[in-house]
Amino acid sequence: MNSDVPKREILVVDDSKVVRWTAKKILQSDYTIHEAASGLEGWEVLQQNPNIAAVFSDLQMEGSDGYELLALIRGSDDPHLLNLPVIIITGNDDGDSTKRKVLNLGATDFIVKPFDAVTLKNRADAYIGYCQKLAEVEEKSERDRLTGLANRQSYFIHGDQDLSLAVRHKTELAVALLEVNHFMDLLNQYGKKSAAHILVKLSQAIVTTLRREDISARIGTARFALILPLTNRVGSLRSIERLCEEIDSLAINVSGQPLDLRISAGVAILNLEQPCATFAQLVGEAKEALNSAIAAGGGVVTNIVPLAAEVENVVPITAAEAPSESQGTRRATDQQPSLDIIQAIAKIEAGAGDSINADQLSQLMRAVMPLLSHANKELDLGMTAVLEAASEKL
Repeated sequence: MNSDVPKREILVVDDSKVVRWTAKKILQSDYTIHEAASGLEGWEVLQQNPNIAAVFSDLQMEGSDGYELLALIRGSDDPHLLNLPVIIITGNDDGDSTKRKVLNLGATDFIVKPFDAVTLKNRADAYIGYCQKLAEVEEKSERDRLTGLANRQSYFIHGDQDLSLAVRHKTELAVALLEVNHFMDLLNQYGKKSAAHILVKLSQAIVTTLRREDISARIGTARFALILPLTNRVGSLRSIERLCEEIDSLAINVSGQPLDLRISAGVAILNLEQPCATFAQLVGEAKEALNSAIAAGGGVVTNIVPLAAEVENVVPITAAEAPSESQGTRRATDQQPSLDIIQAIAKIEAGAGDSINADQLSQLMRAVMPLLSHANKELDLGMTAVLEAASEKL
């Protein structure tokens, strides 16, 4: 085995030190071996070592057993754990009914004690090798060939998972659709090669701007889609504004001329009180918002509020110069009368805090963030992580 290539990792779970030692002796030349003496201990090892590629587990153990470990793995929200090969080590007294049971519970395969070196090694090589090749194929098929972003199929797979997690844990989730304005005109004017160059540059800007947990995809010729976990309406609009600023900084040139590039966007927010049944429904709301933005003349973002009950006023976003107010588009923060901190506090103390809308709250928070950061530093308040998270959302 090439010493420059890191060894794949295997977890062996058994309450017998002899069994663990035997398995390690057989496999350690080709694999890094982790050990655990119970199901729960094995689960903890899996949480701490995300590169584990296969699990060999006994069924009968004191305390938490192999059944419990198998249930935890197959019930996980983590796709890696959910699809992890789990080979159950059964005893001679375990009959066919036991073997059928563990397979029905999600076990990948089983071997019988006492196992020999050839059987254990072959099972490890076969399942880890197969999963590695499958992951490579899936990785290639999940990517858009031109931009390297996720493709449409992958986007909806991730979306279904993120929606399920958000509903289960009652966390915020935003979906955004972005489209390059008049892209077909750009294609006809500059040709396919230059148009492809524009899309690649945009995809790079998207990757640079988004957080690691965000998902970005190309789902149409000039249409991009985002999944923004733990993000509310204001946070999603801020993310798109940052994206436009990043596109501005690219200074895209085509045929030696600077390109006046604009994108339109539509945003939909998950309503946790009445969550949508499918991720496709949430994307449909974002598409409706995007169509409204395009109909407004482009270079704008339209946001659908939770419940999709109404479409808010459009907000200009550009990758060059925002449309003027004479064109009928203004920033959301300019659409409401400004509110200073003293007025806001007075409203809250008077029990009228609900009259302060989200955009005004966002303005006020951005205004006081420097004060909070300074106070945190000077008074050692221990709020650094909280302030960083708040700044990200704002």
